[in-house]
Amino acid sequence: MRILHLTTFLQGGAGLAIAELSVAQSRMGHDVVVITSQTGAPGYGNYPAHLDALAREGVPVLTVDSSFTRVLPQNLEVVRAVVELGGPEGFEFIHTHAAVPSLIALIAAGRLPRRVPVLQTMHGWGITKSAADERTDVAILNLVDRVVVPAESSAVLLRAHGVNGVPIHVVPYGIPDEPPGPACGSDDLLAELHRWRAEGGVVLCCVGTICARKNQQLVVDALQLIESGDRPLCVFVGDGDAESLRARAVAAGVEASIRIAGYRADARRFLGAADAFVLPSLSEGQPLSILEAWRDGVPVIVSDIPELAELVDDGVTGFRFNPHSPRALASAMQAAARMTPAARLRLDVRVRRRFATQFTVSQMVTRYMHEYAQAFTGAGCAPA
Repeated sequence: MRILHLTTFLQGGAGLAIAELSVAQSRMGHDVVVITSQTGAPGYGNYPAHLDALAREGVPVLTVDSSFTRVLPQNLEVVRAVVELGGPEGFEFIHTHAAVPSLIALIAAGRLPRRVPVLQTMHGWGITKSAADERTDVAILNLVDRVVVPAESSAVLLRAHGVNGVPIHVVPYGIPDEPPGPACGSDDLLAELHRWRAEGGVVLCCVGTICARKNQQLVVDALQLIESGDRPLCVFVGDGDAESLRARAVAAGVEASIRIAGYRADARRFLGAADAFVLPSLSEGQPLSILEAWRDGVPVIVSDIPELAELVDDGVTGFRFNPHSPRALASAMQAAARMTPAARLRLDVRVRRRFATQFTVSQMVTRYMHEYAQAFTGAGCAPA
């Protein structure tokens, strides 16, 4: 089957899921192509590690502007690229990964030689859409053949916004269960984290693009509420607005308790060097960082938004807190730090079991291929 993955950017956890799915489909014998935007924007861009993973497996990636911007002339450039790349035979299936790519796919589908199902994965609704953008995205979602979300709470959100003309199904993300890769660059910061823990300190790791949606400023505000002698060291791994976060830490007087690593392809090593992972997001789909922490047996401290409450049972598979309360996060940090070795072991067993039974790549691929088959049936067509 000729499959096109059409996305805004190969970035973060969603980008990793797209890359893993594309590679797995290619290994199954499918002809897979990925199209993504070429030019980044503040807080957005293609991760080199995701592009490299596709290149290693021989999955073609075309970068063309733009499947990200809401500018019709640029969107039509991507439509032209889809039609040309498809050639005389066209694509048999288009899997999109945001509303703008879906709009492009729907336009391009009219130029392809056969009826092509379009399935969109809504990885996350976000918090910065205008009312007009929301109405547009809902209208686009109601035009595709099938919608997939990584969590049931995301399906509830879409239905509440008016996505009711198309089937919505849940396919959780999957990540590989494999040893960590080699370290990238200097290990000085990793060495510092190991020393901090060896001397009795607590290390927290926060992975993700530094931005308002991820809400990393709450971590800084929470650190300010913890006595300096008990204050953990928190390392932030990810690209984005690092300077604003650093300035907030300086203003709060906790700059000695934070480290900003920037984007690191070996983020897993920082996670493994931490006592716990903290995710204070205001909006999410299904963050792979939680699954990565579970895979490696690292306790998680997450905001109590619906998508994360669905994933993490408070006190059972992690700790939850109000994402608008620095004091609640400070309390959750201290609760995680006070865990006894026996309690950590019990949590470790629970989360590793949950990862293995629900969130592997093979499970994600199997579920997606079922969704593809259902999309063909719903569209009244079949693969050539």
